[in-house]
Amino acid sequence: MVASIDDIPSMEQTDAMLAELRRLPRSVDTVKLIDDLLELRSLLGAR
Repeated sequence: MVASIDDIPSMEQTDAMLAELRRLPRSVDTVKLIDDLLELRSLLGAR
């Protein structure tokens, strides 16, 4: 989903990842990833 682990994803990339994760079953890991991406998204929006 993201080219490099060293790169900070753009808002658009974050939204794309969230859209993909929302299609998956709600496991503990999926919910944690969604929460982390939503936090990252809010930080990106504050820049």
